[in-house]
This record gives sequence, structure tokens and C-alpha cells, in this order.
Amino acid sequence: ERNREHAKRSRIRKKFLLESLQQSVALLKEENEKLRTSITQELGEAEASQLLTSQNLVNVAANAAGGGKDLIAHNSNEANKVLDDPDFSFIKALQTAQQNFVVTDPSLPDNPIVYATQGFLNLTGYTLDQVLGRNCRFLQGPETDPKATEKIRKSIEEGTDMSVCLLNYRVDGTTFWNQFFIAALRDASGHITNYVGVQCKVSDQYAANVCKRQDLEAATAAGKTNEDDMDDDGDDDDSDGGGD
Repeated sequence: ERNREHAKRSRIRKKFLLESLQQSVALLKEENEKLRTSITQELGEAEASQLLTSQNLVNVAANAAGGGKDLIAHNSNEANKVLDDPDFSFIKALQTAQQNFVVTDPSLPDNPIVYATQGFLNLTGYTLDQVLGRNCRFLQGPETDPKATEKIRKSIEEGTDMSVCLLNYRVDGTTFWNQFFIAALRDASGHITNYVGVQCKVSDQYAANVCKRQDLEAATAAGKTNEDDMDDDGDDDDSDGGGD
């Protein structure tokens, strides 16, 4: 049973990672083209072409990577020993993919953030001091869909992995569409020790398509619930009629 649960969570997480990486690549390509155009306009075609040679870009990337620090150790024996192997692997995958994420601690009041990546801080505009010790709901605002936040609450309550697209707010009040993924992290005994929340900024068009699908799924689920309630009422009526 436990192996089946691991396999199910693994499939959900791999699907999310693939989709979020695809969105990240698409947005990076768009930003890259904008940057290239801006540099060319500023420096001129010849100087810009020299600056943007493949070797120069490789050197810049290598220098940037050299300054980074690992979030956790290279293997489960060196550090985070409380996490079960699949959850440890998931965190490592998030780190490797340079995802924006936070880790929360449900053993503390209001399940506050206890760790946030630099990517999360860059995306939201908050500083580390502003997010540590707070529940993630500060990213919500007036136009955030209550149905989306209810799905998050239910996922935490049930300890299940879940993904939902919703509108979030940066520290300056500007908004962004977030393909949010939440997962419960368990220890070797299967007890939930933390939650990880992953933020993936997506385009308006992508968000519109996903939100439309979410609304259809919600409407279908609500319709099924109403049908089940009606069936239950019908059964009660039959029982009462038989007792007269």
C-alpha cells in the first residue's frame, strides 16, 4: 500500500515538474529575445553580436553557477535525515530545476514558512525576513479565486499533493499567475513533517486555459455531488414509504 502511494505521488510530481519546466523555458525564451533586442538597440548590431557570442554566454553562466550554494547535502546520509527517500529526491529535483519554492512546518501555529528559495523571493519581491514565520496566504489578494484557495486548504488538510492555477500578488501589489503545486513531505514512518509549496509563474494565456479547465472540473464535481444528494434523498423517501 505504501509503495502504491509513493508511486502515485511520484507520477503527480513528475508531471508537475515537466509542465512547470516547460513554462519556465517558454518564459525564459521570451525574456531572452527581449533582452537581445534591447542590447542590440543600445549597442548596435556589431558590438551586440560580439557580446552575445555563445562562448561569452557560457562563461557568464559558469560564473553565476559557481557562486551558488546547495540547499541540502548531496545524499540523504549527509543531511536531511528525517525525510523519506522519495520526498528527499523531490526536494533535490526542485533544487536542480531551480524552482521557486517554500517549505512550511505544520507543527507550528498556522503552518508558517520556515525556508524560502531566492527564486521565490525574486518572484514575489519579498525579503526573507518578511516571509519567514508567515503563512503563505499573504500572496493572496482581492482577485484571487476563493475556490483555488479552498483546494489548497483541503490538500493540506488531507495531506495530498495538488496543483492549481491562481492569481497571486507581489509585495508591490502587482499580480502574476501562479501554477502552484503543494506536496506533503513525510518521514520514514509516513508522518507529515513539512509541506513544500512550489510557485511557477505562467503566461496569461496559459492561466486562462487552465482556469477554464478548473472551472469545468469544479462544475462537474458539484453536479455529481448534487446528483448523489438527490439519490440519497430518494432512498430516504422509499424507506419512509415502506414503513407506513
